[in-house]
Amino acid sequence: MTDSAWKVIEEILADKRKRKHSLRVILNALLYVTKTGCQWRQMPNDLPPWQLCYYYFSKWRDDGTWLKINQKLVKRRRVKAKREASPSVGVIDSQSVKSSEWGVPHKGFDGHKKVNGRKRHIVVDTLGLILIVVVHAANRHDSKGARKVLERLAKQGYERLSLILGDSAYGKELAKWAKKTLKLVITAIKVSELAGFQVVPMRWKVERTFSWLNWSRRLSKDYECDCSSAESFVYLANIYRISRKI
Repeated sequence: MTDSAWKVIEEILADKRKRKHSLRVILNALLYVTKTGCQWRQMPNDLPPWQLCYYYFSKWRDDGTWLKINQKLVKRRRVKAKREASPSVGVIDSQSVKSSEWGVPHKGFDGHKKVNGRKRHIVVDTLGLILIVVVHAANRHDSKGARKVLERLAKQGYERLSLILGDSAYGKELAKWAKKTLKLVITAIKVSELAGFQVVPMRWKVERTFSWLNWSRRLSKDYECDCSSAESFVYLANIYRISRKI
């Protein structure tokens, strides 16, 4: 965690209490788990105890701290890239991943991609930074899962956001609902209408973000019993990548 990134995060945490292990050290330990994919009980001894790390991971998951940190860093990264803090265009897509757990809730079979597990449904800006993520069962169609994604996105304070780009899975009904309910315009690009292989403008950026997530081994599969934990690790992966750029 760089000093500049920690200054932003420290303002959000707003915790000056003296402690044996600083919050920065604990956050670095959580980033280590995200990057290496190790189990909680297999964390190295030179890091804080795994019980303490898991306590803060679950605490910040439940109170929305990970989302707040992600949003703050996204805006800081955009300003550094000489962009407006709030994006005007978002790109939406989902990624089906296998689940390593048996009998966990919110799990299903994606018949199109032949994957038994969950979907990571994300919206990114034009830099590929994750604005919002929702994890749900893989058998849920993108057009239905997108409603929850867009509803959460609308609450995040990106006041300039007005256009969402997606593929043909996000049909006319979703577009009508989003425009009426959230004042968002959804533009779907059908790959079938393109002649041969083409790099679809803007749409490739969300695919690049999915490839970036693969750099974090904790995300190679869905190892979490709870969808909110899976979402938190996606935010942690995004936080780690942004923190190296600011």
